[in-house]
Amino acid sequence: MFLLTAIFAVAHMDRHILSISLDAIGQEFTLSDTQLGLLSGMVFAAMFLLAGFPIARLAARGNKRNIVATSAIVWSLLTLTMSVAQNFTHLVLARLGVGLGEAGAVAPAHAMISDRFPHETRTSALAFFATGANVGVLLAFLVGGIVGQLFGWRWAFVLAGFPGLILALLLRYTTPDVRKSQSEQKATADPAVFRRTCYLIWNDRGLFHAFCGLALIGIVTFGVLTWLPTFIIRTHGMTPAQTGIYLALTTGIIGGFGTWYSGQLADIWGTRNPRWRIGIIILAVLLSKPLIWIFFLISSTPLALISFAFAATVSAVYWGPTFAYLHDRLPEELRPMGTAIFLFGFNCVGVGIGPTVIGLASETLFASHGQNGLRYSLSTIQIMGIWGLYHYWRAMREIDHVKPPMPSFSR
Repeated sequence: MFLLTAIFAVAHMDRHILSISLDAIGQEFTLSDTQLGLLSGMVFAAMFLLAGFPIARLAARGNKRNIVATSAIVWSLLTLTMSVAQNFTHLVLARLGVGLGEAGAVAPAHAMISDRFPHETRTSALAFFATGANVGVLLAFLVGGIVGQLFGWRWAFVLAGFPGLILALLLRYTTPDVRKSQSEQKATADPAVFRRTCYLIWNDRGLFHAFCGLALIGIVTFGVLTWLPTFIIRTHGMTPAQTGIYLALTTGIIGGFGTWYSGQLADIWGTRNPRWRIGIIILAVLLSKPLIWIFFLISSTPLALISFAFAATVSAVYWGPTFAYLHDRLPEELRPMGTAIFLFGFNCVGVGIGPTVIGLASETLFASHGQNGLRYSLSTIQIMGIWGLYHYWRAMREIDHVKPPMPSFSR
């Protein structure tokens, strides 16, 4: 559990270290906000989409531990490659490789956790795993901010690339993979596993709405995380090191505590009323949105930073409850593919649309506001989170309903 969480943390460090480095990279290669948005968003999402489903199918049939370890080696090596890029094309190719590696980081890990934890504690377990994202963001902002300011952004990518290689070897040689029974092996060998999983998600109204909610929140999450350091540097005049330390403390430490504790609350409250396992996400969104709008729109730097610090407490509450909800409603052999489909919504829709749309809107829709264009672009994208809230409310209402029957597909 600790190794998987550490690997997940490194994945997010290698993914988000680009965010704190965007301004420096843009200045060195003379890139527009739209190009930077594509580099951090659509480029990563494209490869994540192409590789995600084949890897999930392999995870349903093969050794999940080895898949996670191999994926960590791939994205770590490509993170190191980012440090020697000489132009925008080199950055795009390296970023594609990071997306390829990280496509195999989550679905097999989720399946390994669900194999070991029962329904009663699964939300807590997946929420604990999700704290790796907060730790990864903490490391990305610290390494990218401090090392980037002292030695340049290239050395930040060098330092970020090595931990994944070490953790991959530790996982491969210290962690046993759960062996499946003959009946489970027969089920997961079904070539129609993707269609079966899609059928269940599409026909289970709860899963369908949870998928939509996660995708919409992903647009906000990745859009904000990508542009957040640039916004603070441009709008509030903080240095990269100051920005990195602040975001590490808020998004990393405070946000990590909120992510972990929300899983505990979801399991405790869920024993009394099962709907709270999803309802906690709705509560978190309602609490955070006013604070986020204050952060982006207020001119006072101290008040803005305090508002974001409180909002960060519930910034990633959705992760553990959403995937626990998914795994509770899917057969064991379909969980890796179910996770891949939900990650498609979260990463490919979220990463693909969020950063790109924010950068594009800043340069076009809000271009007349000059440097404040990014402020209004980030504020407007929050509407997607309210839309996602509606879908989670619909998913919560389906918790007591009977799940659809399992389809039977032939070759």
